[in-house]
Amino acid sequence: MPFPEGVPSVPVRYSITSPADGGPGEGTLQLMPTVPAIRVPGQEGVFTGGGTYRFVDGQLDNGTGDQVRLLPTNIDGANPTVWAWLGIEQVDGRQPRYFYFVLDVDAEEVDLGAVQQLAPDLAQYLAVPGESAYDAWRRAGNDGDEADFLASLVGPPGDIAAANEYTDQTVTEGLAAEVQRADAAYDPAGSAGAALTAAVNAASSDAATKAATARDAAIASAAQDAATKAGNAQSAATQAAALAAAGLYLPKALLTVDAFMAQSGTKIFGHRGAGMVAPEHTEAAYDYAIAHGIQAMELSVNVDSEGQLWCLHDLTLDRTTYNTGALNTYPSTGVTNRVLTNGRVMLGQGWTDQPMVPLRRMLDKYLGKVVLFLEPKGNDAVVPFQNLLATSYPHANQSVIWKAHVGTSFVWPKTNGFKTWCYVDDGSSNAVLDGKDSLVDYWGVSTSMSSTRRKEIVARGKPVFSWPVYRRSQRAALEADGVVGLMSSDPVYVRGTTAQATASRWDQQVKESGGTPQTDYNTDAALKFSETGGWVSINRSRGTYGLGRYCPIVPGAGGYRIQIEMKYDQINTADLAVHGGLYLGKASDDPYEFNTLNPSNGYHLILRHNGVLRLYRHVTTQTGGIQLGAADVATDAPVAGQSMTIQIDVTPTTVEARRLGNAAWTTGPIADASYRGGYFGLSNGSITDVAARPHWRNLLITQL
Repeated sequence: MPFPEGVPSVPVRYSITSPADGGPGEGTLQLMPTVPAIRVPGQEGVFTGGGTYRFVDGQLDNGTGDQVRLLPTNIDGANPTVWAWLGIEQVDGRQPRYFYFVLDVDAEEVDLGAVQQLAPDLAQYLAVPGESAYDAWRRAGNDGDEADFLASLVGPPGDIAAANEYTDQTVTEGLAAEVQRADAAYDPAGSAGAALTAAVNAASSDAATKAATARDAAIASAAQDAATKAGNAQSAATQAAALAAAGLYLPKALLTVDAFMAQSGTKIFGHRGAGMVAPEHTEAAYDYAIAHGIQAMELSVNVDSEGQLWCLHDLTLDRTTYNTGALNTYPSTGVTNRVLTNGRVMLGQGWTDQPMVPLRRMLDKYLGKVVLFLEPKGNDAVVPFQNLLATSYPHANQSVIWKAHVGTSFVWPKTNGFKTWCYVDDGSSNAVLDGKDSLVDYWGVSTSMSSTRRKEIVARGKPVFSWPVYRRSQRAALEADGVVGLMSSDPVYVRGTTAQATASRWDQQVKESGGTPQTDYNTDAALKFSETGGWVSINRSRGTYGLGRYCPIVPGAGGYRIQIEMKYDQINTADLAVHGGLYLGKASDDPYEFNTLNPSNGYHLILRHNGVLRLYRHVTTQTGGIQLGAADVATDAPVAGQSMTIQIDVTPTTVEARRLGNAAWTTGPIADASYRGGYFGLSNGSITDVAARPHWRNLLITQL
């Protein structure tokens, strides 16, 4: 399929020959980007994945006989800005070959056979898989296991023969010097022979003593020198092997913290992966965020009883799994095989239970590819966490932000080159912040903190990130205060500005991106899915639920229509005036509740248990609704378990609500153009007995 109009592409060619007869080679070339997704300015959606191409008559072919075309790696304004192509060449009769390359947007054609892989000393170095130092030793013709390899790194002991030779020379020279001194003292004019003998004996004894002392000192010095050199040689060899391994298996970050922060616009981080769309701190949650182009995410860390680190927010398993008790009482094998997360409770039974994920797996999978906020939550996790980063991931400080509460220490991460994010309490004083300031790169403020206090912390001059953000209205308020980073449990929705769908698929029984309950991470406020029929409901007194996935509604020239099925499984015969329905027309996705002061204006539709249909306007200055239209619209009383279809038409000048099934069941067009915001949601209205709550299905948004 050709690239969409306006997207640049570069034609590439590649020729291969057979290693057997020199004729046209056969095989494949797999091409894939080094990032999971690429956004191109002016284009909807993202470009993901690569492709596998065959060689036809020795020439690369796209499968239709045309030349292969690839996305350039330096498109102006593309996100991410730094990436490359990975080529995996598999020619019949040869070993696979890996190479990386970049493509200039202005290139007319590129011969991949002439492309050189990126050099290791460049800032954007991409490591090519290679062999270990042990494998290189074996390939050089050596035999033995890893212990033999390590033993070969130890240098030889000192040369004792050389030391003895040195000592013998010292003895000879010392003896000659003493003889010369004796000769100089000899009196040829008549000294007695006894004097000569005494002098010779004294000189000989003195020389022997000095020679023995010199020999012992020389032997000790030579032995010490040999041991020192052997130790230095062993240390140097070990360090060289470690550096070689790091170069092969721990490449420099493709996306550094500095490069990420240099990007324009508000930064969006995945909170607990994407914990309000997928089970929090699971591989599924992290994968969801990254697959949708989120370039930074948070990983909370705790430790089990054997010292293995796991991605987990709480110290206990009670809230997020089917197990109970502290994680540090469980063995690693128990966590691996017996602990499953309970995301189905809050996110819908359409989810399968997810296992917990070890920190190492996520570091191996995503370190260097995205920015990671890492935080050891329990005190017993701190030292194992530090040791893991220091020994196994020496390049982590390039793409990791150390995340911690203001009440903890930041000395270790700053000493080891990490950027730090210090999140503070709403009541943290300036004195507390001043005490941490020298060790902090970024401040963290909560969405519950007052706007005035947030602005004061922004005014300190360092970038400020906020958490937890799961509404676009929160984003707008935080950006107005000067906050530049948002930690969101629904990062794809918060990042966006447009609707993601116009028709529901609640039959899938999974929470959608953009669903905004009244309370985050709360099972009572969550949307409930029926086992059959595709129905949803809110199991909470006077509960409401924002449908951000379908917002803001884009009207046609004549406006828009909301159509939805609704039913009551139980009728409240004691009070037939209770009602549920929808709210709509709001300019933002802030929470709504019936008969309450709400932060923004809009409309709400009600359908009572006695069948009365009404439209109301709600405003920010009063709790009760303002009735629209001349009178109640009397429809047949709902029957328990029986579906009814509600339809609302919003034109530029009117609002009309109707229940389908009878032409008389309508408010008629009501002249009211007060509110034309595109955000809406489901409402339990005045119902406090959840057994009598409404259920909805088959939502459809159409333009008029």
